[in-house]
Amino acid sequence: MNSLLFLIVAALGVSYALPTTSDCDYKWISQPIDHYGKSNGTFLQRYSIVDDFYKPGGPIMFFQGEETWALDCVNTTIMYDYARQLGGLAVSLEHRYFGQSLPFGENSHTASAMQYLTLDNVMADAVSFIEFVKKTNPGASQSKAIVASGSYGGFLAGAFRLNHPDAFFASLASAGPVKAFSNSSNPETYNWWKWVNRVYLDRSKEAADKIENAFKVLQSRLASPDIASLKEELNLCSTPSVNDTLGNSLLISTLVEPFSFAAELNYPILQLGRNPIPYPLDQFINATLEEQDPIQVLNRTFWLWFGAPGPSNAPCMNYTSIEFLQNAVPGIENAPFEYIDCTYLPVASNNIPEGTIFPAAPYSSDAVPKGCQQKYGVTTMTQEEIFQRYNLSPDKIRNSTRIIWSNAEYDPTSAVSVDYLPPSADPCASRMILTSNIAHREDLFVPSPTDSETLTQLRNKEVQIFKEWLALC
Repeated sequence: MNSLLFLIVAALGVSYALPTTSDCDYKWISQPIDHYGKSNGTFLQRYSIVDDFYKPGGPIMFFQGEETWALDCVNTTIMYDYARQLGGLAVSLEHRYFGQSLPFGENSHTASAMQYLTLDNVMADAVSFIEFVKKTNPGASQSKAIVASGSYGGFLAGAFRLNHPDAFFASLASAGPVKAFSNSSNPETYNWWKWVNRVYLDRSKEAADKIENAFKVLQSRLASPDIASLKEELNLCSTPSVNDTLGNSLLISTLVEPFSFAAELNYPILQLGRNPIPYPLDQFINATLEEQDPIQVLNRTFWLWFGAPGPSNAPCMNYTSIEFLQNAVPGIENAPFEYIDCTYLPVASNNIPEGTIFPAAPYSSDAVPKGCQQKYGVTTMTQEEIFQRYNLSPDKIRNSTRIIWSNAEYDPTSAVSVDYLPPSADPCASRMILTSNIAHREDLFVPSPTDSETLTQLRNKEVQIFKEWLALC
């Protein structure tokens, strides 16, 4: 989809199609399956490039692909617009093992095949790609590469700059979860649900109180004689039972999760593969305020996210299926991303602590490592190992240069990203920016007429910082 058409569609407030081969100038680069000699094979990795604004010597505005099955074609990312403003090359690289960049074809997602899905190889792919771009574009041999990505990709963007500063001049790490790792000595490190709780309290105390009451009523119903009637009230695929402790816990968690999705992905337009409705947070709050029946508060909000039951959507809530909830954000390709979670991005349990408007769930600090060992036979890295091996400790981040850590008001990932960087007289020092009224990695989308004023201001600030760094550093 070209940029003009994208803006027209966005202005109408309707969904736009994810990029396809016909929309984008996709090309392929040959990469080693293992950059460190454990395999002699190679694979083709997909990338896109736009040189419409390029002036020889201009920066390489590089978008690193994320945990999605659809490559973020560079002309639908902010790096396309920043390349326009900076006279740069706009390029993107699909993440290995995602989309069509499969080292072993259809067999790429087996446990043995994914042994080469390491952070070292992901970083080496990007370094190799930047070297390739510099060699194959006139006047680019001395161009400075600026990498951007979000969510898991925000973690990558920070890691690229901290581990390969010669290859990556600067970095935009949007919603990068660099503090979300398993840490048995401090389970409170991961406070995703505390952030979600605050979002709802800040937006509407009345709605937050009604959500809290709705879950209390649900818990009472699950222990009452009329539990079976919940099947019809919530459109469940199976009838709950008082004796099914595990199933009832899964039902509660299934109803809780959309409240997190709605805050995190509160975009003003439909972003296919991300949010199914525009402004989901606002719609959740409005539905909660309108509804008098506590159980229907949960029913309405759940089906706002998953879509009204019908032929093209889930006919009922299959709350006992892990895959059912995974499909809530269908753009994520779960098999390789789960392996990443099991190895170098071991996100700590996001169980809900006491004191929020949501039902508390016990914390289990060893659940991720045990499950990963059983499924993949891998050892999960600890927080301390990640900090030391990949230069991601708080001290390294605090003393880093030329990284923008961008966080958003509605995004729970902000709870586990960089939360503070001391002011510095060094113009090349890294910055942390927390922006109100925006959602998860929203600054990485191509500009749209529906953007909030604060989002526009953030992007203006980001590109101004890049200009300053390019001139002074």
